[in-house]
Amino acid sequence: MPSDNVLHLTQSTETVTAALAASPHSAVDQIVKGLFKSHPHHSKESPAGENELDRAAQCGKFPYRPSDLFLRIYNDVLTTLDKDPLAGLVAPSLLGTSGTVPLSICSVIPDIMTHYAHLIANAQHEVFCATNYWEPSDAVTIVTDGIRALSKNVQERGGEKVVFKLMYDRGTPSQLIKNHTVVPPDGWEKVGIPKQEEIPGVQLEVVNYHRPPLGTFHAKYLVVDRRVACVNSNNIQDRPNLEMMVHVEGPIVDSFYDMALLSWANAMNPPLPLLSHPTPWAETEYKFHWDNQNLKYIEERKEFEPTVDEATYLQRVTERLCCKKFKADATVSASDVKRDFKPYILHPEHKPVPIVMVNRNPKGMPGHDDAEHVPQDVAWISALKYAQKSVFIQSPTFNASPVVPAVMDACRRGVIVTLYVSLGYNDIGEMIPFQGGTNEYVANKMITTLIAEGEGKQDNLKFHWYTAKDQVKPIGASEKKRSSHVKFMSIDDQIAILGNGNQDTQSWFHSQEINIMIDSPDIVRAMVSGINANQNTSIYGAVGKEDGIWRDKEGNVVQSSGIAAPGPMGIVKGFGGAIARVRGTGGF
Repeated sequence: MPSDNVLHLTQSTETVTAALAASPHSAVDQIVKGLFKSHPHHSKESPAGENELDRAAQCGKFPYRPSDLFLRIYNDVLTTLDKDPLAGLVAPSLLGTSGTVPLSICSVIPDIMTHYAHLIANAQHEVFCATNYWEPSDAVTIVTDGIRALSKNVQERGGEKVVFKLMYDRGTPSQLIKNHTVVPPDGWEKVGIPKQEEIPGVQLEVVNYHRPPLGTFHAKYLVVDRRVACVNSNNIQDRPNLEMMVHVEGPIVDSFYDMALLSWANAMNPPLPLLSHPTPWAETEYKFHWDNQNLKYIEERKEFEPTVDEATYLQRVTERLCCKKFKADATVSASDVKRDFKPYILHPEHKPVPIVMVNRNPKGMPGHDDAEHVPQDVAWISALKYAQKSVFIQSPTFNASPVVPAVMDACRRGVIVTLYVSLGYNDIGEMIPFQGGTNEYVANKMITTLIAEGEGKQDNLKFHWYTAKDQVKPIGASEKKRSSHVKFMSIDDQIAILGNGNQDTQSWFHSQEINIMIDSPDIVRAMVSGINANQNTSIYGAVGKEDGIWRDKEGNVVQSSGIAAPGPMGIVKGFGGAIARVRGTGGF
Protein backbone atom coordinates (compact mmCIF):
# COMPACT_ATOMS: atom_id res chain seq x y z
CA MET A 1 0.00 0.00 0.00
CA PRO A 2 1.35 3.49 -0.83
CA SER A 3 2.84 5.23 2.19
CA ASP A 4 1.88 8.73 3.34
CA ASN A 5 5.13 9.89 1.78
CA VAL A 6 4.23 8.46 -1.64
CA LEU A 7 0.71 9.86 -1.43
CA HIS A 8 2.19 13.29 -0.72
CA LEU A 9 4.68 13.03 -3.61
CA THR A 10 2.10 11.92 -6.17
CA GLN A 11 -0.48 14.53 -5.16
CA SER A 12 2.05 17.36 -5.18
CA THR A 13 2.09 19.92 -7.99
CA GLU A 14 5.89 19.84 -8.08
CA THR A 15 7.40 18.85 -11.45
CA VAL A 16 10.77 19.15 -13.16
CA THR A 17 9.05 21.11 -15.93
CA ALA A 18 7.66 23.75 -13.59
CA ALA A 19 10.98 24.15 -11.77
CA LEU A 20 12.89 24.58 -15.03
CA ALA A 21 10.27 27.03 -16.33
CA ALA A 22 11.08 29.23 -13.33
CA SER A 23 14.79 29.13 -14.20
CA PRO A 24 15.01 28.10 -17.86
CA HIS A 25 18.75 28.69 -18.29
CA SER A 26 19.74 26.49 -15.36
CA ALA A 27 21.10 22.95 -15.64
CA VAL A 28 18.30 20.45 -15.13
CA ASP A 29 20.35 18.18 -12.87
CA GLN A 30 21.09 21.11 -10.54
CA ILE A 31 17.44 22.16 -10.31
CA VAL A 32 16.34 18.62 -9.48
CA LYS A 33 18.53 18.51 -6.38
CA GLY A 34 16.10 20.80 -4.59
CA LEU A 35 12.94 18.93 -5.56
CA PHE A 36 10.83 16.06 -4.22
CA LYS A 37 11.99 16.10 -0.63
CA SER A 38 10.18 13.81 1.78
CA HIS A 39 8.08 15.69 4.31
CA PRO A 40 9.21 14.95 7.91
CA HIS A 41 5.62 14.28 8.96
CA HIS A 42 4.89 11.87 6.12
CA SER A 43 5.60 8.30 7.13
CA LYS A 44 7.16 5.82 4.72
CA GLU A 45 5.11 3.11 6.37
CA SER A 46 1.83 2.03 4.78
CA PRO A 47 -1.23 3.05 6.83
CA ALA A 48 -3.43 0.32 8.25
CA GLY A 49 -7.14 -0.12 7.63
CA GLU A 50 -7.41 1.41 4.16
CA ASN A 51 -8.04 -0.46 0.90
CA GLU A 52 -4.68 -0.51 -0.84
CA LEU A 53 -6.15 -0.30 -4.33
CA ASP A 54 -8.31 2.69 -3.41
CA ARG A 55 -5.24 4.38 -2.01
CA ALA A 56 -3.21 3.55 -5.12
CA ALA A 57 -5.96 5.11 -7.24
CA GLN A 58 -5.53 8.34 -5.22
CA CYS A 59 -1.87 8.40 -6.29
CA GLY A 60 -2.66 8.99 -9.96
CA LYS A 61 -4.50 11.58 -12.02
CA PHE A 62 -6.72 9.01 -13.71
CA PRO A 63 -9.92 9.86 -15.63
CA TYR A 64 -11.78 7.12 -13.72
CA ARG A 65 -10.94 4.29 -11.34
CA PRO A 66 -8.67 1.92 -13.25
CA SER A 67 -9.11 -1.85 -13.27
CA ASP A 68 -8.04 -3.78 -10.18
CA LEU A 69 -5.31 -5.51 -12.19
CA PHE A 70 -3.87 -2.16 -13.24
CA LEU A 71 -4.07 -0.81 -9.68
CA ARG A 72 -2.35 -3.89 -8.23
CA ILE A 73 0.61 -3.40 -10.56
CA TYR A 74 0.64 0.36 -9.97
CA ASN A 75 0.46 -0.17 -6.22
CA ASP A 76 3.69 -2.18 -6.38
CA VAL A 77 5.35 0.37 -8.67
CA LEU A 78 4.59 3.16 -6.18
CA THR A 79 6.71 1.46 -3.51
CA THR A 80 9.83 2.36 -5.51
CA LEU A 81 9.27 6.07 -4.79
CA ASP A 82 9.95 5.77 -1.07
CA LYS A 83 13.61 5.05 -1.68
CA ASP A 84 13.95 7.46 -4.62
CA PRO A 85 11.16 9.85 -5.66
CA LEU A 86 12.72 9.97 -9.13
CA ALA A 87 13.03 6.21 -9.54
CA GLY A 88 10.46 6.53 -12.31
CA LEU A 89 12.56 9.13 -14.14
CA VAL A 90 9.61 11.53 -13.98
CA ALA A 91 8.05 13.77 -11.34
CA PRO A 92 5.98 11.52 -9.01
CA SER A 93 2.86 13.60 -9.72
CA LEU A 94 3.18 12.68 -13.42
CA LEU A 95 3.74 8.95 -12.93
CA GLY A 96 0.07 7.95 -13.00
CA THR A 97 -1.89 9.86 -15.61
CA SER A 98 -4.04 9.39 -18.73
CA GLY A 99 -4.08 9.78 -22.47
CA THR A 100 -5.41 8.63 -25.81
CA VAL A 101 -3.78 6.24 -28.28
CA PRO A 102 -4.93 7.18 -31.78
CA LEU A 103 -2.19 5.18 -33.54
CA SER A 104 0.06 2.17 -33.13
CA ILE A 105 2.52 1.05 -35.79
CA CYS A 106 3.81 -2.52 -36.02
CA SER A 107 6.11 -2.60 -39.01
CA VAL A 108 9.63 -1.91 -40.21
CA ILE A 109 11.81 1.03 -39.18
CA PRO A 110 11.11 3.21 -42.26
CA ASP A 111 7.38 3.25 -41.49
CA ILE A 112 8.00 4.44 -37.93
CA MET A 113 10.58 7.01 -39.01
CA THR A 114 8.17 8.31 -41.65
CA HIS A 115 5.72 9.04 -38.85
CA TYR A 116 8.51 10.79 -36.93
CA ALA A 117 9.38 12.85 -40.00
CA HIS A 118 5.76 13.86 -40.51
CA LEU A 119 5.42 15.05 -36.92
CA ILE A 120 8.77 16.84 -37.03
CA ALA A 121 8.05 18.63 -40.31
CA ASN A 122 4.79 20.00 -38.90
CA ALA A 123 6.13 21.13 -35.51
CA GLN A 124 5.32 24.71 -34.53
CA HIS A 125 7.60 25.38 -31.57
CA GLU A 126 9.83 22.54 -30.36
CA VAL A 127 10.88 18.92 -30.83
CA PHE A 128 12.65 16.51 -28.47
CA CYS A 129 13.97 13.35 -30.16
CA ALA A 130 15.79 10.54 -28.33
CA THR A 131 17.33 7.33 -29.61
CA ASN A 132 19.86 4.82 -28.37
CA TYR A 133 21.80 4.75 -31.60
CA TRP A 134 21.83 7.33 -34.37
CA GLU A 135 23.61 5.76 -37.31
CA PRO A 136 24.01 7.22 -40.81
CA SER A 137 21.36 5.24 -42.66
CA ASP A 138 18.12 5.41 -44.61
CA ALA A 139 16.35 5.82 -41.26
CA VAL A 140 18.46 8.87 -40.40
CA THR A 141 17.82 10.28 -43.87
CA ILE A 142 14.05 10.03 -43.36
CA VAL A 143 14.31 11.91 -40.06
CA THR A 144 16.73 14.55 -41.32
CA ASP A 145 14.55 15.12 -44.38
CA GLY A 146 11.81 15.84 -41.84
CA ILE A 147 14.09 18.36 -40.11
CA ARG A 148 14.88 20.03 -43.43
CA ALA A 149 11.16 20.17 -44.27
CA LEU A 150 10.53 21.71 -40.85
CA SER A 151 13.13 24.40 -41.50
CA LYS A 152 11.56 25.18 -44.86
CA ASN A 153 8.09 25.38 -43.32
CA VAL A 154 9.34 27.78 -40.64
CA GLN A 155 10.92 30.05 -43.21
CA GLU A 156 7.81 30.03 -45.38
CA ARG A 157 5.51 30.97 -42.52
CA GLY A 158 7.95 33.54 -41.17
CA GLY A 159 7.72 32.42 -37.56
CA GLU A 160 10.23 31.88 -34.79
CA LYS A 161 12.80 29.15 -35.25
CA VAL A 162 11.75 25.76 -33.92
CA VAL A 163 13.98 24.53 -31.07
CA PHE A 164 15.11 20.93 -31.63
CA LYS A 165 16.85 18.76 -29.01
CA LEU A 166 18.42 15.47 -30.13
CA MET A 167 19.85 12.83 -27.77
CA TYR A 168 21.64 9.61 -28.59
CA ASP A 169 24.26 7.24 -27.15
CA ARG A 170 27.66 6.69 -28.74
CA GLY A 171 29.91 5.66 -25.85
CA THR A 172 33.10 7.74 -25.74
CA PRO A 173 35.99 8.00 -23.22
CA SER A 174 34.96 11.59 -22.35
CA GLN A 175 31.80 10.25 -20.75
CA LEU A 176 33.83 8.83 -17.90
CA ILE A 177 34.02 12.47 -16.77
CA LYS A 178 30.76 13.90 -18.10
CA ASN A 179 27.95 11.52 -19.01
CA HIS A 180 26.00 14.15 -20.98
CA THR A 181 28.37 15.43 -23.67
CA VAL A 182 27.31 18.23 -26.01
CA VAL A 183 28.05 17.33 -29.63
CA PRO A 184 29.36 20.51 -31.33
CA PRO A 185 28.07 21.46 -34.80
CA ASP A 186 31.37 20.46 -36.41
CA GLY A 187 30.67 16.88 -35.31
CA TRP A 188 27.19 16.67 -36.83
CA GLU A 189 27.93 15.98 -40.47
CA LYS A 190 29.90 12.77 -39.88
CA VAL A 191 26.87 11.17 -38.22
CA GLY A 192 24.41 12.41 -40.83
CA ILE A 193 23.00 15.43 -38.96
CA PRO A 194 22.39 18.48 -41.17
CA LYS A 195 24.76 21.41 -40.84
CA GLN A 196 23.26 24.41 -39.10
CA GLU A 197 23.33 26.42 -42.34
CA GLU A 198 21.21 23.71 -44.01
CA ILE A 199 18.38 24.20 -41.50
CA PRO A 200 18.12 27.96 -40.87
CA GLY A 201 14.61 27.60 -39.47
CA VAL A 202 15.72 25.22 -36.71
CA GLN A 203 17.85 25.75 -33.60
CA LEU A 204 19.41 22.35 -33.05
CA GLU A 205 21.28 21.12 -29.99
CA VAL A 206 22.70 17.60 -29.70
CA VAL A 207 23.71 15.62 -26.60
CA ASN A 208 25.47 12.26 -26.46
CA TYR A 209 24.55 10.47 -23.21
CA HIS A 210 26.09 7.34 -21.71
CA ARG A 211 26.76 6.30 -18.10
CA PRO A 212 29.90 4.10 -18.22
CA PRO A 213 30.47 1.33 -18.41
CA LEU A 214 27.05 -0.36 -18.70
CA GLY A 215 24.48 2.44 -18.31
CA THR A 216 23.33 2.70 -21.90
CA PHE A 217 20.84 5.35 -22.97
CA HIS A 218 18.47 2.83 -24.57
CA ALA A 219 15.56 5.28 -24.78
CA LYS A 220 13.64 5.83 -28.03
CA TYR A 221 10.92 8.49 -28.07
CA LEU A 222 9.73 11.74 -29.62
CA VAL A 223 7.87 14.70 -28.07
CA VAL A 224 6.50 17.46 -30.32
CA ASP A 225 5.04 20.78 -29.16
CA ARG A 226 3.93 19.29 -25.82
CA ARG A 227 0.96 17.86 -27.74
CA VAL A 228 2.17 14.50 -29.08
CA ALA A 229 4.57 11.83 -27.86
CA CYS A 230 5.74 8.61 -29.49
CA VAL A 231 7.53 5.72 -27.81
CA ASN A 232 8.99 2.96 -29.94
CA SER A 233 11.18 -0.11 -29.99
CA ASN A 234 13.58 0.89 -32.77
CA ASN A 235 16.71 2.96 -32.91
CA ILE A 236 17.33 5.37 -35.75
CA GLN A 237 19.36 3.02 -37.90
CA ASP A 238 18.74 0.40 -40.60
CA ARG A 239 17.95 -3.10 -39.36
CA PRO A 240 15.80 -5.94 -40.84
CA ASN A 241 13.46 -5.75 -37.87
CA LEU A 242 9.79 -5.79 -37.13
CA GLU A 243 9.32 -2.89 -34.68
CA MET A 244 6.54 -1.18 -32.75
CA MET A 245 5.61 2.43 -32.03
CA VAL A 246 2.73 3.99 -30.11
CA HIS A 247 1.54 7.58 -30.63
CA VAL A 248 -0.10 9.12 -27.54
CA GLU A 249 -1.86 12.39 -26.81
CA GLY A 250 -3.25 13.90 -23.62
CA PRO A 251 -1.71 14.40 -20.16
CA ILE A 252 0.72 11.49 -20.67
CA VAL A 253 2.60 13.86 -22.99
CA ASP A 254 3.42 16.02 -19.96
CA SER A 255 4.98 12.93 -18.37
CA PHE A 256 7.12 12.35 -21.47
CA TYR A 257 8.14 16.01 -21.43
CA ASP A 258 9.20 15.90 -17.77
CA MET A 259 11.12 12.69 -18.35
CA ALA A 260 12.88 14.16 -21.39
CA LEU A 261 14.07 17.16 -19.36
CA LEU A 262 15.45 14.87 -16.66
CA SER A 263 17.24 12.80 -19.29
CA TRP A 264 18.84 15.89 -20.84
CA ALA A 265 20.29 17.00 -17.46
CA ASN A 266 22.30 19.90 -18.95
CA ALA A 267 21.32 23.52 -19.29
CA MET A 268 19.46 24.00 -22.57
CA ASN A 269 20.81 26.44 -25.10
CA PRO A 270 18.33 27.73 -26.07
CA PRO A 271 15.61 26.67 -23.58
CA LEU A 272 12.52 24.94 -24.90
CA PRO A 273 9.98 27.68 -25.74
CA LEU A 274 6.97 25.84 -24.29
CA LEU A 275 8.39 25.29 -20.80
CA SER A 276 5.86 27.74 -19.37
CA HIS A 277 3.06 26.86 -21.78
CA PRO A 278 1.47 23.47 -21.04
CA THR A 279 -1.26 22.19 -23.29
CA PRO A 280 -4.75 22.79 -21.78
CA TRP A 281 -5.78 19.15 -21.90
CA ALA A 282 -9.09 19.73 -20.13
CA GLU A 283 -10.15 21.87 -23.07
CA THR A 284 -8.77 19.57 -25.76
CA GLU A 285 -11.02 17.73 -28.18
CA TYR A 286 -9.22 14.53 -29.10
CA LYS A 287 -9.26 13.57 -32.77
CA PHE A 288 -8.99 10.14 -34.39
CA HIS A 289 -8.48 8.65 -37.84
CA TRP A 290 -8.40 11.23 -40.63
CA ASP A 291 -9.83 13.93 -38.34
CA ASN A 292 -6.46 13.89 -36.59
CA GLN A 293 -4.11 16.02 -38.69
CA ASN A 294 -1.12 13.97 -37.49
CA LEU A 295 -2.60 10.84 -39.08
CA LYS A 296 -4.08 12.21 -42.27
CA TYR A 297 -1.05 11.26 -44.39
CA ILE A 298 -1.70 7.57 -43.64
CA GLU A 299 -4.90 7.72 -45.69
CA GLU A 300 -2.80 7.95 -48.83
CA ARG A 301 -0.82 4.77 -48.08
CA LYS A 302 -2.93 1.87 -49.32
CA GLU A 303 -0.37 -0.65 -50.53
CA PHE A 304 -1.99 -3.50 -48.64
CA GLU A 305 -5.57 -3.26 -49.78
CA PRO A 306 -6.96 -6.85 -49.69
CA THR A 307 -8.48 -6.32 -53.15
CA VAL A 308 -5.14 -6.81 -54.95
CA ASP A 309 -4.30 -10.29 -56.24
CA GLU A 310 -2.48 -12.80 -54.00
CA ALA A 311 0.90 -12.65 -55.75
CA THR A 312 0.99 -8.86 -55.79
CA TYR A 313 -0.01 -8.72 -52.13
CA LEU A 314 2.79 -11.11 -51.08
CA GLN A 315 5.31 -9.23 -53.22
CA ARG A 316 4.39 -5.97 -51.52
CA VAL A 317 4.72 -7.53 -48.06
CA THR A 318 8.17 -8.92 -48.93
CA GLU A 319 9.32 -5.60 -50.38
CA ARG A 320 8.17 -3.79 -47.25
CA LEU A 321 10.00 -6.20 -44.94
CA CYS A 322 13.18 -5.97 -47.02
CA CYS A 323 13.30 -2.17 -46.63
CA LYS A 324 15.05 -1.91 -50.01
CA LYS A 325 18.32 -3.33 -48.63
CA PHE A 326 17.77 -6.59 -46.66
CA LYS A 327 17.20 -9.32 -49.22
CA ALA A 328 15.14 -12.41 -48.48
CA ASP A 329 12.81 -14.36 -50.72
CA ALA A 330 9.33 -15.20 -49.50
CA THR A 331 8.90 -18.83 -48.48
CA VAL A 332 5.18 -18.74 -47.79
CA SER A 333 2.99 -19.37 -50.83
CA ALA A 334 0.88 -16.51 -52.16
CA SER A 335 -2.27 -18.55 -51.59
CA ASP A 336 -1.39 -19.16 -47.92
CA VAL A 337 -0.50 -15.63 -46.84
CA LYS A 338 -3.30 -14.00 -44.88
CA ARG A 339 -4.11 -10.65 -46.43
CA ASP A 340 -4.27 -8.78 -43.14
CA PHE A 341 -0.84 -7.08 -43.05
CA LYS A 342 -1.56 -3.72 -41.47
CA PRO A 343 1.42 -1.54 -40.50
CA TYR A 344 -0.83 1.23 -39.17
CA ILE A 345 -3.27 0.36 -36.39
CA LEU A 346 -5.75 3.23 -36.24
CA HIS A 347 -7.54 2.88 -32.93
CA PRO A 348 -11.26 3.70 -32.70
CA GLU A 349 -12.31 6.92 -31.03
CA HIS A 350 -12.03 6.77 -27.25
CA LYS A 351 -11.78 8.99 -24.21
CA PRO A 352 -8.50 9.21 -22.24
CA VAL A 353 -7.59 5.96 -20.48
CA PRO A 354 -5.35 5.35 -17.43
CA ILE A 355 -1.64 5.26 -18.27
CA VAL A 356 1.41 4.93 -16.01
CA MET A 357 5.06 5.54 -16.91
CA VAL A 358 7.21 2.57 -15.88
CA ASN A 359 10.81 3.53 -16.63
CA ARG A 360 14.25 2.69 -15.38
CA ASN A 361 17.23 4.94 -14.72
CA PRO A 362 20.55 3.90 -16.26
CA LYS A 363 22.98 2.14 -13.93
CA GLY A 364 26.57 2.09 -15.05
CA MET A 365 28.12 -0.23 -12.50
CA PRO A 366 27.85 -4.03 -12.68
CA GLY A 367 25.35 -5.79 -10.43
CA HIS A 368 21.87 -7.28 -10.61
CA ASP A 369 20.49 -6.23 -7.25
CA ASP A 370 18.11 -3.32 -7.83
CA ALA A 371 15.06 -4.77 -9.63
CA GLU A 372 12.74 -4.24 -6.64
CA HIS A 373 13.51 -0.50 -6.75
CA VAL A 374 12.97 -0.01 -10.51
CA PRO A 375 9.43 0.84 -11.75
CA GLN A 376 9.93 -1.00 -15.05
CA ASP A 377 11.11 -4.19 -13.37
CA VAL A 378 8.47 -4.06 -10.65
CA ALA A 379 5.74 -3.57 -13.26
CA TRP A 380 6.87 -6.59 -15.27
CA ILE A 381 7.21 -8.88 -12.25
CA SER A 382 3.91 -7.73 -10.75
CA ALA A 383 2.13 -8.21 -14.08
CA LEU A 384 3.28 -11.82 -14.20
CA LYS A 385 2.40 -12.30 -10.51
CA TYR A 386 -1.15 -10.94 -10.80
CA ALA A 387 -2.07 -12.41 -14.19
CA GLN A 388 -5.07 -14.72 -13.96
CA LYS A 389 -5.58 -16.00 -17.50
CA SER A 390 -2.93 -15.08 -20.04
CA VAL A 391 0.30 -13.22 -20.69
CA PHE A 392 1.72 -12.37 -24.12
CA ILE A 393 5.32 -11.17 -24.44
CA GLN A 394 7.28 -10.24 -27.55
CA SER A 395 10.93 -9.36 -27.07
CA PRO A 396 14.07 -9.79 -29.19
CA THR A 397 15.81 -11.39 -26.21
CA PHE A 398 14.52 -13.30 -23.20
CA ASN A 399 16.91 -14.27 -20.43
CA ALA A 400 16.80 -11.85 -17.46
CA SER A 401 17.13 -13.69 -14.16
CA PRO A 402 13.86 -12.34 -12.65
CA VAL A 403 11.61 -12.83 -15.69
CA VAL A 404 12.43 -16.45 -16.52
CA PRO A 405 11.28 -17.90 -13.16
CA ALA A 406 8.37 -15.45 -13.03
CA VAL A 407 7.05 -16.79 -16.33
CA MET A 408 7.51 -20.37 -15.16
CA ASP A 409 5.66 -19.60 -11.91
CA ALA A 410 2.79 -18.12 -13.91
CA CYS A 411 2.64 -21.30 -15.99
CA ARG A 412 2.57 -23.37 -12.81
CA ARG A 413 -0.47 -21.37 -11.65
CA GLY A 414 -2.30 -22.24 -14.87
CA VAL A 415 -1.70 -18.96 -16.71
CA ILE A 416 -1.11 -19.36 -20.46
CA VAL A 417 2.14 -17.53 -21.30
CA THR A 418 2.88 -16.94 -24.97
CA LEU A 419 6.40 -15.81 -25.88
CA TYR A 420 7.52 -14.46 -29.27
CA VAL A 421 11.32 -14.24 -29.23
CA SER A 422 13.87 -13.70 -32.00
CA LEU A 423 15.99 -16.72 -32.89
CA GLY A 424 19.67 -16.02 -32.34
CA TYR A 425 19.21 -12.37 -31.42
CA ASN A 426 22.43 -10.99 -29.92
CA ASP A 427 23.67 -14.52 -29.22
CA ILE A 428 27.27 -13.43 -28.85
CA GLY A 429 26.52 -10.80 -26.21
CA GLU A 430 24.25 -13.12 -24.23
CA MET A 431 27.01 -15.74 -23.87
CA ILE A 432 28.84 -13.71 -21.21
CA PRO A 433 28.57 -15.09 -17.68
CA PHE A 434 25.65 -13.60 -15.68
CA GLN A 435 23.84 -12.40 -18.82
CA GLY A 436 21.36 -15.28 -18.67
CA GLY A 437 22.28 -17.24 -21.79
CA THR A 438 21.07 -17.24 -25.38
CA ASN A 439 17.40 -17.38 -26.30
CA GLU A 440 17.72 -21.01 -27.42
CA TYR A 441 19.43 -22.04 -24.19
CA VAL A 442 16.68 -20.37 -22.14
CA ALA A 443 13.85 -21.89 -24.19
CA ASN A 444 15.25 -25.39 -23.74
CA LYS A 445 15.90 -24.88 -20.03
CA MET A 446 12.40 -23.57 -19.31
CA ILE A 447 10.59 -26.31 -21.19
CA THR A 448 12.69 -29.21 -19.92
CA THR A 449 12.47 -27.92 -16.34
CA LEU A 450 8.66 -27.81 -16.46
CA ILE A 451 8.57 -31.27 -18.04
CA ALA A 452 10.85 -32.68 -15.33
CA GLU A 453 8.47 -31.43 -12.65
CA GLY A 454 5.88 -33.85 -13.98
CA GLU A 455 2.83 -31.63 -13.49
CA GLY A 456 2.08 -31.05 -17.17
CA LYS A 457 2.55 -27.29 -16.77
CA GLN A 458 4.81 -27.11 -19.81
CA ASP A 459 1.61 -27.02 -21.88
CA ASN A 460 0.94 -23.53 -20.48
CA LEU A 461 4.19 -22.21 -21.98
CA LYS A 462 3.81 -21.34 -25.67
CA PHE A 463 7.35 -20.48 -26.80
CA HIS A 464 7.78 -19.25 -30.40
CA TRP A 465 10.56 -17.97 -32.62
CA TYR A 466 9.61 -14.86 -34.57
CA THR A 467 8.57 -15.79 -38.10
CA ALA A 468 8.11 -12.97 -40.62
CA LYS A 469 4.87 -12.39 -42.52
CA ASP A 470 6.35 -13.76 -45.74
CA GLN A 471 8.06 -16.80 -44.20
CA VAL A 472 7.13 -20.32 -43.08
CA LYS A 473 10.07 -20.77 -40.72
CA PRO A 474 12.16 -18.55 -38.44
CA ILE A 475 15.37 -17.02 -39.75
CA GLY A 476 18.34 -16.62 -37.39
CA ALA A 477 19.29 -13.04 -36.59
CA SER A 478 22.86 -13.58 -37.82
CA GLU A 479 21.53 -13.82 -41.38
CA LYS A 480 20.33 -10.19 -41.17
CA LYS A 481 17.17 -10.88 -43.14
CA ARG A 482 14.23 -11.02 -40.74
CA SER A 483 14.16 -10.34 -36.97
CA SER A 484 11.75 -8.89 -34.44
CA HIS A 485 12.78 -6.06 -32.11
CA VAL A 486 9.28 -5.46 -30.69
CA LYS A 487 9.09 -4.97 -26.90
CA PHE A 488 5.55 -5.68 -25.70
CA MET A 489 3.68 -7.38 -22.86
CA SER A 490 -0.07 -7.80 -22.42
CA ILE A 491 -1.78 -9.24 -19.37
CA ASP A 492 -5.26 -10.82 -19.34
CA ASP A 493 -6.20 -8.81 -22.46
CA GLN A 494 -6.57 -5.80 -20.14
CA ILE A 495 -3.14 -4.24 -19.61
CA ALA A 496 -0.28 -3.53 -22.02
CA ILE A 497 3.28 -2.58 -21.05
CA LEU A 498 5.35 -1.43 -24.01
CA GLY A 499 8.20 0.80 -25.04
CA ASN A 500 11.98 0.44 -24.94
CA GLY A 501 12.78 -2.38 -22.54
CA ASN A 502 13.85 -5.86 -23.65
CA GLN A 503 13.43 -8.92 -21.45
CA ASP A 504 17.18 -9.29 -21.08
CA THR A 505 19.75 -8.58 -18.39
CA GLN A 506 20.90 -5.29 -19.91
CA SER A 507 17.40 -3.77 -19.98
CA TRP A 508 16.43 -5.14 -16.56
CA PHE A 509 19.54 -3.99 -14.73
CA HIS A 510 21.49 -1.33 -16.61
CA SER A 511 19.99 0.63 -19.52
CA GLN A 512 17.75 3.66 -19.34
CA GLU A 513 14.34 2.49 -20.56
CA ILE A 514 11.07 4.34 -21.18
CA ASN A 515 7.81 2.38 -21.11
CA ILE A 516 4.12 3.00 -20.57
CA MET A 517 1.44 0.80 -19.02
CA ILE A 518 -2.03 1.19 -20.56
CA ASP A 519 -5.33 0.09 -19.00
CA SER A 520 -7.81 -0.53 -21.81
CA PRO A 521 -9.02 -3.90 -23.12
CA ASP A 522 -10.12 -2.35 -26.43
CA ILE A 523 -6.72 -0.78 -27.10
CA VAL A 524 -4.82 -3.84 -25.90
CA ARG A 525 -6.82 -6.27 -28.04
CA ALA A 526 -6.30 -4.06 -31.11
CA MET A 527 -2.55 -3.96 -30.47
CA VAL A 528 -2.25 -7.72 -30.02
CA SER A 529 -4.38 -8.34 -33.10
CA GLY A 530 -2.20 -5.98 -35.16
CA ILE A 531 1.02 -7.53 -33.85
CA ASN A 532 -0.17 -11.01 -34.84
CA ALA A 533 -1.45 -9.87 -38.23
CA ASN A 534 1.96 -8.52 -39.21
CA GLN A 535 3.92 -11.74 -38.67
CA ASN A 536 3.48 -15.49 -39.05
CA THR A 537 4.84 -16.36 -35.62
CA SER A 538 1.59 -17.77 -34.25
CA ILE A 539 1.21 -19.98 -37.36
CA TYR A 540 4.73 -21.30 -37.93
CA GLY A 541 6.95 -20.20 -35.02
CA ALA A 542 6.16 -22.65 -32.20
CA VAL A 543 9.18 -24.55 -30.86
CA GLY A 544 9.18 -28.25 -30.01
CA LYS A 545 7.18 -29.07 -26.89
CA GLU A 546 9.82 -31.56 -25.70
CA ASP A 547 13.03 -29.54 -26.02
CA GLY A 548 12.36 -26.01 -27.31
CA ILE A 549 13.98 -26.76 -30.69
CA TRP A 550 12.18 -25.66 -33.87
CA ARG A 551 11.61 -28.29 -36.57
CA ASP A 552 9.68 -28.24 -39.81
CA LYS A 553 7.20 -30.92 -40.88
CA GLU A 554 10.03 -33.11 -42.17
CA GLY A 555 11.94 -32.84 -38.91
CA ASN A 556 14.60 -30.46 -40.21
CA VAL A 557 16.00 -28.29 -37.40
CA VAL A 558 16.46 -24.52 -37.54
CA GLN A 559 18.94 -23.31 -34.93
CA SER A 560 21.34 -20.44 -34.30
CA SER A 561 23.90 -21.12 -31.55
CA GLY A 562 21.99 -24.13 -30.21
CA ILE A 563 20.70 -25.07 -26.76
CA ALA A 564 24.04 -25.84 -25.07
CA ALA A 565 25.58 -23.45 -22.56
CA PRO A 566 28.49 -21.49 -24.11
CA GLY A 567 32.01 -22.84 -23.73
CA PRO A 568 35.17 -20.78 -23.13
CA MET A 569 35.35 -19.50 -26.71
CA GLY A 570 31.69 -18.51 -26.60
CA ILE A 571 32.37 -16.47 -23.48
CA VAL A 572 35.32 -14.72 -25.18
CA LYS A 573 33.10 -13.87 -28.16
CA GLY A 574 30.43 -12.71 -25.74
CA PHE A 575 32.64 -10.01 -24.26
CA GLY A 576 33.22 -8.67 -27.77
CA GLY A 577 29.46 -8.63 -28.33
CA ALA A 578 28.92 -6.76 -25.07
CA ILE A 579 31.37 -4.06 -26.10
CA ALA A 580 29.52 -3.72 -29.40
CA ARG A 581 26.22 -3.30 -27.54
CA VAL A 582 27.60 -0.56 -25.30
CA ARG A 583 28.93 1.23 -28.39
CA GLY A 584 25.52 0.88 -30.05
CA THR A 585 26.67 -1.43 -32.84
CA GLY A 586 25.23 -4.65 -31.44
CA GLY A 587 21.71 -6.00 -31.36
CA PHE A 588 20.14 -3.31 -29.22
